[in-house]
Amino acid sequence: MSLLEKYRSSTKENAMKILDSCPAKLEVMESTYAATFSFPTLSAASADFASSDVATNDKVAKAVTTTVDVIASVDQDIRTLETFLRMHIPKMEDGNNFGVSVQLALLKEITDLQGVVASKLDELAGYAGARADALEKLKLPSTGVSVTKSTSVTTTDGKKEEKSSESTEEKKTTSDETGPALESRKAALVAVDIQYYSRAQRAFQSILTLFMASLDFLDKNKGKLEKPKGSGGSHSGYASMY
Repeated sequence: MSLLEKYRSSTKENAMKILDSCPAKLEVMESTYAATFSFPTLSAASADFASSDVATNDKVAKAVTTTVDVIASVDQDIRTLETFLRMHIPKMEDGNNFGVSVQLALLKEITDLQGVVASKLDELAGYAGARADALEKLKLPSTGVSVTKSTSVTTTDGKKEEKSSESTEEKKTTSDETGPALESRKAALVAVDIQYYSRAQRAFQSILTLFMASLDFLDKNKGKLEKPKGSGGSHSGYASMY
């Protein structure tokens, strides 16, 4: 068996592992979704965020990072499936190409899913920056500490003596602004959290649905995907792979 044949064989093995493990993986994804997005409505999430310490929002940060991790995991699986399909497309000939059309249909689904993966990751990448901008405008009280160190050398009777000193200064900033302007800035910060919470939720749902659909397509057409020309068709010199 040539090196290329071995690689083709390994891509098939890896793809079948993904298919075999997909029920358990999808179950974990569904439970993770339920645990991460527990608010029944966006208004309920907004009320919770507004009543909490607005300086940080661990719930949204977790929603974004969890969704990014799930998307990255799905992306790895679909790249494995893509490699399997591309390595098993047989030589094109007249007639008996239905199996090849099935392969190409799934390949298009996977390519479309990869596009969704990229766009969803781009949508979620801006959370930290958007929240930092909104938080800066809110001008929350803060405390800063500066440390100053100095070293001096003196000479007495030919002997050098080194002395070190350190001073610490704490500076506190406060916000005297109250009223509608402050409340509006708080509302703007909560709106950023809601926007990215919703983006993460929709991204998770979309990726889960599309990934499930691709796996279902693969499962239903596994025979055609493995042997697109049938057991007696031409396989461009790789008949032992089908």
